[in-house]
This record gives sequence, C-alpha cells and structure tokens, in this order.
Amino acid sequence: MFYNTKNLLGDVCKYMYYAGTGNYWYKNIYHETVPYKLYTVVSFSIYTTMIFLENLAALFGNFPEVEKNSANMFFAIHNIVLTKMFLLLYHKKSIRKLNFEMATVGEKLEEKYYMRRQELKAKIGIMSYVISVYLSLLAYGVASARRVLVDGVPFYTVVTYLPYYEDNSIIASFFRVFFYITWLYMMLPMMSADCLPITHLITMSYKFITLCHHYEHIREEFDHDILVIDKKMAIDKLKTGCLEGILIHQKLLFLADEIHRVFGIIMSLQVCESSAVAVLLLLRLALSPHMDLINAFMTYTFVGSLFLLLALNLWNAGEVTYQASLLANSIFYCGWHLSKLENFRQDIRPLVLISCAQAQKPLILKAFGIQDLSYETFVSVARMTYSIFAVFYQRGE
Repeated sequence: MFYNTKNLLGDVCKYMYYAGTGNYWYKNIYHETVPYKLYTVVSFSIYTTMIFLENLAALFGNFPEVEKNSANMFFAIHNIVLTKMFLLLYHKKSIRKLNFEMATVGEKLEEKYYMRRQELKAKIGIMSYVISVYLSLLAYGVASARRVLVDGVPFYTVVTYLPYYEDNSIIASFFRVFFYITWLYMMLPMMSADCLPITHLITMSYKFITLCHHYEHIREEFDHDILVIDKKMAIDKLKTGCLEGILIHQKLLFLADEIHRVFGIIMSLQVCESSAVAVLLLLRLALSPHMDLINAFMTYTFVGSLFLLLALNLWNAGEVTYQASLLANSIFYCGWHLSKLENFRQDIRPLVLISCAQAQKPLILKAFGIQDLSYETFVSVARMTYSIFAVFYQRGE
C-alpha cells in the first residue's frame, strides 16, 4: 500500500494531536483523555494570558524604542495567531468530517506517482515553514541574550506588560525566560492551524489531477476495448467510468465549498498576518539599515517565514483553481460522444455535458469573500510590500 491522501492527512492530524490541539482525525485513534484535555486547557490558558499581557504592553507599556516596536509587532501577530487556533477548535467536528471525505473521495483512483509528488510537496513546504519559523525564534533568543550581556538590558523576546521593564529581580527574569519558552511551544499549535489548511489545498489540487487522469484512462481503455471486446460492453465500461468521474467531481465541488467554509477565515487571516507583519518588519529594516548580523538574520528569517506562509497559502489555492480548470477538457475528450444507447434513459451524454459545463466555471477561493487566493494575489502583495519598503528606505537615506 503506497502513501496516499489518507496517510498524509493522518500524519498532519497526528502532529496536531501531539501539539495539544486535540484529535482532528475522523477515527478515534488519538484519545482525548481527561489529563490530555486538562493539558490543552492549561496550555491555551497560558497562551491567552501571555498574549493579553502583550496587548497591555503595546497599548499602555512604557518601553524603550526596540521593545516598544516589538510589542506593537507582536500585538498584530499573536492576536491573529490566537484567533486562528480558536477557530480551529470551533470547527473541530466539521474538520474531522472533512478529513474523512477528503481521505476517501476518489481513493481507489489515486496513483502512486502522483501521491508521491503530493507527499513531497506537502512535506517540503511544511518543513521549510517550520524550520524558517524556529530559526527566527532562536535568532530572537540569541539577540536578546546578547543585549543582556553587552548592553545590560533585561531579557526580552516577547514583550509583556508584566514584569515591568525596570524590574531586574530573579522572579522577573524567570518570567521573561518562561514567556520565551512559552512562545517557542506556542508555535506548535499555531503552525498546526497554518499547516492543516495548506495540506487540504494541496490534496484538493491532486484530487483534480487524479480525476483528470481518470478520464484520460477511461478513454484509453475504451479505444483498446473497442478492438478486443464487444462494442456494447466497451460502451458500458465507458459509461461506468464517466458516471464515477461525475460523482467524484460533484463531491469535489462540495468539498471545495467546505474547505472555504471551514478554513476560509483562517486562510484570510494568514494573508493579513503575513502581509501586514512583513511590512512592519521591512519598515524596521528600512529605518535601521545598519543592523548587526544577528538582528539582520532575525529580521530576514522572520520576513522569510511570513512570505513562505503567504506563498504556501496563495500558491496552493491558485493551484486548485488551475487544476480544476483543466478538468473540462479531460471530460470532453473522454469519449462520451460514443456512448449513445438505444434507451434514452441510459444515455449519459446529457450528464457529461452538464459536468463539463460545471467544470468550466472557475473554482476560486477568496479571502473574506473579496480577494482571490491565487498566484496573482501573491505577486501583488509582494510588490506592495516591497514598494512600501523601497519608499521608506529611500527616505531614510
């Protein structure tokens, strides 16, 4: 048995379970015991408390410029992060059902070559994102430790209202380090909220690839069967293949709507988070062009992780649109016009024409129901971000 969509979604749900967000797989193989639920409540309470203190720091805190800028940036980031995690919990039942549907629809048609490409695409993209995030977080820790040793300032990564900036006690230092460790651990459930929608977008695009190849295969089999077996049997086989493809296509259209319903706000928030925070980081870079190596590495890795997250969302959403657009031709050239039977009720040609017309309608996912999630949107956001950076950089010089 090769590694298929069910295995890929199951692995992502396994990661989410160990990250503390619960069991999102449709089977109860990851048990949410009382200790596990208690662990989830405690961990999310700590995350919420830390972010609440960050909000107070951004709104009312009296900090030096470096810490104040960090407080404002994390005010923008972590509120979005927390919202995404709670949205994931809110849609838990729907996601478990969606995972079942995505794992089973067209499962018998999946081919080893395309499933291998799907696996590599998902794992390389997600691992690149995880590595870039943790490189940035480790750089924040190193930069803060360096400032403690060189400048004698308090250790700050995430900036919280309490303990106060002037407090240099052991307890204050302990809480600052504790919040940094909490930040490192909070990335696990946060990245699960990012990676699950991305995985569903990747699997959806390969579902359409698989369906296109199904229609190509039934035409090839028909051309072969018409020469070696009875014509009526060949037409019946073609008809069965077409009906199977039509049913899968209808299911995929429904699942695309479900993905948009369940993950639409999360993906929209990801676009806002990536683009807005990237602008803030690049503005910091423009206004402080002479950074040391550690701070420059910290900023560039953070910007890189945000743009990678943006790309994974928009590119894969755009890939769904592209692969869905190829289906109409595959349906049209599957040999449906040769399937005319004497009994009109058994004639599948009207169904095929309707399915072909449906496939011609663009399948486009949108952010907040307004902005297309596509390749073009990624290029537009990247250009806008760079334009803002270039303007402020030029003014800084």
